[in-house]
Amino acid sequence: MKHLIASAMLAATVALGGLSAAADSAPVHLRGEVDSVNGSSFEVTPFGGAKAEVAWNNTTRFASLKAAQLSDITPGMFVGTAAIPQPDGTLKALEIHIFPENLRGTGEGYRPFPQVAQGTMTNATVTNIAAASGASSDGGKTLTLTYKDGHQTVVVPKGIPIVLIGAADASMLTPHAKVSVTAAKDAAGKLTATRLLIGLDGVTPPI
Repeated sequence: MKHLIASAMLAATVALGGLSAAADSAPVHLRGEVDSVNGSSFEVTPFGGAKAEVAWNNTTRFASLKAAQLSDITPGMFVGTAAIPQPDGTLKALEIHIFPENLRGTGEGYRPFPQVAQGTMTNATVTNIAAASGASSDGGKTLTLTYKDGHQTVVVPKGIPIVLIGAADASMLTPHAKVSVTAAKDAAGKLTATRLLIGLDGVTPPI
């Protein structure tokens, strides 16, 4: 399931903002390991895919991801989560990304997350945290995520990926870094990143 969670935002795109209007086609999502860096481009081997070359430019948005814990999430934080619906009307989280305060409100709301079958994405403020109960009780938590037009109840199983979003730049793109890329593909097939998430300290981007 971990490798199904976004080849990275919306999910990362939704999480960190829209794509460049210059895109000629639907955005391309890649999630994998950097092989090499050459000037303003890099080669990445996606998990389960063929090697690809991706360029970046001065409009590319960079962000870093550090490992976090469920215990790091407190009321009032702004978070995003890819999730799938459960029969009782709640959502079951696949991952959670914690936004820094300066990115509060990014992609706020509830929407489909097409990278996962029946997937959803909720970016919202944590307004309540409770112990998970019933069949979902595995040491996880239940979060109430509130956004402008409503709220969602999200069950967070113990052990799912949780990451903290931070600042980043192109210097963090190094061989063996794990990345999640949202890219625009032009008519010639060239990929240019509109958004790059870079895992730090061995973190693999879950989104």
